[in-house]
This record gives sequence, structure tokens and C-alpha cells, in this order.
Amino acid sequence: MLRAFLLMLLATPALAQDPGFVTLPDDATITKAATPELLTELVVANVVGMNCAAYRIDDGTWALLTGTADKVAAAIGVKESSDYDAKYFGPAFDLLNDPSTCDSEGPKIALLVDRLREMGGDTTLLRPLGE
Repeated sequence: MLRAFLLMLLATPALAQDPGFVTLPDDATITKAATPELLTELVVANVVGMNCAAYRIDDGTWALLTGTADKVAAAIGVKESSDYDAKYFGPAFDLLNDPSTCDSEGPKIALLVDRLREMGGDTTLLRPLGE
């Protein structure tokens, strides 16, 4: 859980300044697709993928989800980390209180990643995380 909390802190709009870990969907595509609902899907996928063993995501998938989420957040006007955390990460972590969340939300991760690939994103790391 500590790793998930630390990753949550990293997955704030500041990360959008350096999306170079993976190829993200381009800005025009993000602008067309950006909605609060998409941001919720991205954040829930990140939280579930980091906390549900059966649906664990790798570094490339994490970078795609968080990098895209940061771009979506910027596109819909979520500028403050406190807003991002209160409106998106807090509720996503609250979902983990329900034992059925992993099984209900986990299968959606692969579908979301496929959608992001169709939008031009990829999970292949271009350089190691943290570099």
C-alpha cells in the first residue's frame, strides 16, 4: 500500500511535464477524448492495477495510464494536485474497500490499454522509470 501511495503522489499533473517514459496519445487525440469519466477510468485502472495482485500492471502500463491521465486532467482543467487527489484518487482508493472491486474493475484495465493504443499510446518503456 505504501508503494501505491507513493505512486499516487507521483501521478499528479506534474508528471505530464515529462511523459517520455512511454509513447502517449497525442494532444489532439487527448483533447477530443478528454472527459472526467475518462480520467476516472484511468485513475481507477492505475489504483486497481497497483493494488490487485490478479490485475497487477507493469511499469510500461503504469506509465501509459498515469501519463495519459495527466494529459486528460490538463485538458479538462484539473490543475491542482489537491483537486486531482480529492476528485479522482481518493474515490479510486475508496473503491478498494469493496472486496469485489478487483474482480469488477481489473478486467477493464486491458480494455482501456487497448483503447489508449488505438489512440496512439504504447506500453513499451522508452527509458527506465525514474531516469
